[in-house]
Amino acid sequence: MTSSSIFCAGSVEESLIKPVLVLHYHPSSSIRIILLSLTIGVLTLVHFPSLSIAAPPNPYLYFNQDSESGGFVPKTPESRVDFLEALEGCCFVREQGVLQSDGIEYVLALKIDFADMPGQRAGAAFDQYLFATEGISLKTYYRENSYGQMDVQPGPIGGVFPRGNTWIRARKPMTYYGEGVRILERYRELVREACDAADAIVDFSQYDRDDDGVVDHVFLIHSGNDQASSGIIEDIASLLIPAVNAVHDGVRVNTAAVVAEEPDFEHPHLGIYFHEFFHDFGAPDVYGFDFTDARDHKWGLMSQFGPYQGPTELGIGNGLQPSHIMGYLKWDFDARPENGRLGWIQPVQITQNQQIDVPSFELGPTDNILFKIDIHSSATPVRGEAPEFFLIENRNKTSGATFDTHLPESGILIWHIDETNPYPLGTFDASQQIWLEDPADPEHRGTYQQNDVEFIDVQTITDGAAYSADDEQTAFTPGTVPNSNANDGTVTGISITNIGPEGRTIPLLVSFGDTYEPNDTLATAFPITYGQTYESFLFDLGDTRDVYKVEATRDITILVTLADIPPGKNYRLSLHAATGEMIATGENATDIGGLKLIYQPDTTDIFYIIVESDGGFSRIDSYRLHVDQLQAGDFALDEIKVYPNPFLTGDTAVTFAYRLSASQIADNIRLEIFIPAGDLVYSETRETVGTQGKFEWQAVTGNGIPLAPGIYIYRISARQADALVQEIGKLSIVK
Repeated sequence: MTSSSIFCAGSVEESLIKPVLVLHYHPSSSIRIILLSLTIGVLTLVHFPSLSIAAPPNPYLYFNQDSESGGFVPKTPESRVDFLEALEGCCFVREQGVLQSDGIEYVLALKIDFADMPGQRAGAAFDQYLFATEGISLKTYYRENSYGQMDVQPGPIGGVFPRGNTWIRARKPMTYYGEGVRILERYRELVREACDAADAIVDFSQYDRDDDGVVDHVFLIHSGNDQASSGIIEDIASLLIPAVNAVHDGVRVNTAAVVAEEPDFEHPHLGIYFHEFFHDFGAPDVYGFDFTDARDHKWGLMSQFGPYQGPTELGIGNGLQPSHIMGYLKWDFDARPENGRLGWIQPVQITQNQQIDVPSFELGPTDNILFKIDIHSSATPVRGEAPEFFLIENRNKTSGATFDTHLPESGILIWHIDETNPYPLGTFDASQQIWLEDPADPEHRGTYQQNDVEFIDVQTITDGAAYSADDEQTAFTPGTVPNSNANDGTVTGISITNIGPEGRTIPLLVSFGDTYEPNDTLATAFPITYGQTYESFLFDLGDTRDVYKVEATRDITILVTLADIPPGKNYRLSLHAATGEMIATGENATDIGGLKLIYQPDTTDIFYIIVESDGGFSRIDSYRLHVDQLQAGDFALDEIKVYPNPFLTGDTAVTFAYRLSASQIADNIRLEIFIPAGDLVYSETRETVGTQGKFEWQAVTGNGIPLAPGIYIYRISARQADALVQEIGKLSIVK
């Protein structure tokens, strides 16, 4: 096997001298060649001064996945501490970004190996990982995430350099560069060596497309594994390296993304390639420096778990299905409002009550995939903008996009962004200004105690954050948990309700103040849909009732429930005919802690549901109204109520209230009263009876003679063709 190495000058001045190029060659027969069928995304790079960022340590190295439950538990009691140590000092970024005006981003990609760790993968595989136009690659990822606005290209060199199966050979063994915990100067040394070796062939000035004197993007692939995935301290971590300060062909190499070959895996963790590349646009991390502060978890590329999404390989996520970049960072790459917004998309500003249809975030177009609702609090505006706001996006793992397919679920994400105190210069994590509202775990706890040691259940942190009707998570209001309050406690009055089911488009309603207004009269009644939950308020004496209308079908039972009535408040629920006549009222329902109304109409018509207050109002706590049509079940008497029982002589009547199974009609229903010996003393029959009804009996015989005190037997029978159902019970009459 022949070998050669590139020796780079040690100083900036010396680096201007073209060095001798010495390459190390690996026959393709000895290499595991991996050609991915990739769809490459269009990339647009950003230019930054000097700072450096690393890939987050792979959390799956520190936690085991239960094969049955799918849950994760620490490998050892020390795993959490080890993980936090791995997090410390891992990350850097460019400070300011530049996008190429035509969307084309040249990436100077180099590969380097070591005498103690020869490269193994074929050069063609790396060309696929970075520049393939189909499947999974750096190009396809950024093409999809930028909605076609960014095109990552290899530039004049045509692919990863050196071409073919040749590698640049580093001067020192890998253990030198990987020794300790990220000795940054040695990483710079490695980048400079690679650039010096390439200088004999590569014209670096051709990779400065905006003519600012700085190479747009340098991507260095080293042989061996990534410390973030292997957990081995001698391995080299994936980082964005700042302050390289190497000058070639009259332009400066300022930053370089360093990533690993990862021969121990079928493919490299490409999500880490994508993650480091976005750092080169100034993008921060958003997972915090304490694992329990993993604020966006699996929902974004710059999060803790986002770049590792994909099927498990060797105990960790393979990173081939990384999450999309969150909308906030697609709008403002570096999340620093003070220097303006640089990104691919603009959010749609919502300023008034309106229904919106939120399309799949993954598919575009760019003019209506992200929605912004300003929060008006005590915070001082930044550049004339409210520094605190909600961002809404529809994440859909089945949209047909190449990426975002390994999300925890699909649905509406509500991001709470607070730019009151953006992360300061010199730091690289913006998690403190980004919060994902999570109806399943509002506080993002995701922790449990065992033997006085706090463990992290990584399966739970924000996994249930997506709102949808499928999960019965359809509202975000001042009274829900979590609520729409500002971070200083100000009640915003913002409500996001009527969130629909998962899909390529999800409808929802945004309201400022009360919802569905005006709806105080039959004429202004708000139309509602079966199966959907409506959250609203009874504000004050000027808003004592809300009116809704629904079209009911003959002989199909409707069930109306009113839940989450504000504590200490007295609300009423009633159903009215088109004329306004009240035809049914809600009854207490302990199973929902509210009111329930069941009615089976004998005609198809519009009916009105009224929610009103008998005392007490709330601008914060909303009620929940839900209407369903009940499908016909087996013919049965679902419920019988007899009251008062015992019956006191002098009372007006005994009520026998009955309810048939949903959407059923009885040919007749019969009430019979017997003495214990079995003799019939009273009977009454109703013909063609719907879902519910009642008999009023004055405790008399069929001839109107009052019955003496004692024990009596009642029987209620319902007949439908040949089917007969009945219920028998006892009734007492006392003086």
